[in-house]
Amino acid sequence: MRRKKIFIPPALKSRKGDLSKRWYVELSQRDPATDKMVRKRFEVMDDVNINDLSAAEERKRFTEKLINNLNGQLDKGWTIFSDTSRAVYQDQLQYATEAIIFKKMVESNANYAYWSSRYITEVIEQKDLEKESVDDYRTQFRIFGQWLTAKKYDKLDIVAIDNAAVASFFTYLKEERNLSKHTYLGYANRISGMFDFVKSQKGIAENPVHSLPANRNIKDVGAERIRKNDLEKMMHLMDAEDRQLALACRFEYYCGLRPGQELRFLKIGDIDFRRGYSKVRVIVENSKVDRRREVTLPDAFLDYLLSEWRLDAYNRNFYVIGKYREPGLLPIGKNTMRYRFNKIREKLGMPLDYKYYSMKHTGATTIAEQGEPIINIRDHLGHTDIRTTEIYLKRHGVNETRHIRSNFPKI
Repeated sequence: MRRKKIFIPPALKSRKGDLSKRWYVELSQRDPATDKMVRKRFEVMDDVNINDLSAAEERKRFTEKLINNLNGQLDKGWTIFSDTSRAVYQDQLQYATEAIIFKKMVESNANYAYWSSRYITEVIEQKDLEKESVDDYRTQFRIFGQWLTAKKYDKLDIVAIDNAAVASFFTYLKEERNLSKHTYLGYANRISGMFDFVKSQKGIAENPVHSLPANRNIKDVGAERIRKNDLEKMMHLMDAEDRQLALACRFEYYCGLRPGQELRFLKIGDIDFRRGYSKVRVIVENSKVDRRREVTLPDAFLDYLLSEWRLDAYNRNFYVIGKYREPGLLPIGKNTMRYRFNKIREKLGMPLDYKYYSMKHTGATTIAEQGEPIINIRDHLGHTDIRTTEIYLKRHGVNETRHIRSNFPKI
């Protein structure tokens, strides 16, 4: 019997490297309704089109990620036709592994993967949360899913996940992952919310998230300001080994930008490079506070941006902290800079309370100690209330005792 092709894996069609022609990723599958092979092209992922990228190497890196994403969906049983297809090939067992994946899609129970995916799509994404909050849900659900797979629960109907199983998972979070009480409770609230959704859909009779092991782990997760001598050593090593990290840290230090959305999604067009008028605009959707603000760009930092990076020559739509270690169409990943900062810190043997976020605290406290009026610091940091700025500075060691230290009369 002649074997039929039912699947051709996704592959890049680069038109022999010709950038004037449209590049795309092509995937082929056999349509169970017509028994004919159907090809589908993919060009876009995360609102970025391959053909918007101007360099061949940048396109190749992007399509590699697109192909990995498609393969991940295929591994979960997705097809190019529809998620509701219920066709099963009669000679499926004679085909390659990809055919078995389709069969699993048809035969699978309403398991954890099914319900958690529905909950994210039908509930969480409808709440209009920030992207980072949705990503936190996905991360915690993925970790729970990995644990369920290790314990052989992943292919079972969700009713099999009882309180004993859930309590065992939370013991793992407390004892093996050593999570703080705050993070531990975050897992409990989010996973419980998912099971409440399953219950509302008649998938289970009772929510199994209750009577969890107590967790009193306390972690000091606050970022401390970096001492002057340590800061000099860190910046020297960053300039030598990771220029992009050095750039990001300077944006925190000089402009008071929060390293999350404010810095990650900063674009070249948000910077005014005119000397004497230079500003950095923080747009509303990227700001922690619900308002647009402008931050002064100090002359010392402006000189660095123009001489070391020539940022003013880049496309205005490029993200300043791009994915590929330079400004580009894709922003850096959420945790990438934190990991790279930690590597520098570990290499120098610096304290663990020096964190990526510390650069913002260090800049703010430095200008405060130089005598900058607190109202200016409030605006620079994007605080809405001057009392917040006062508490912030006091927490990081800046308060009225500076005057006492400098001016106490001798006897």
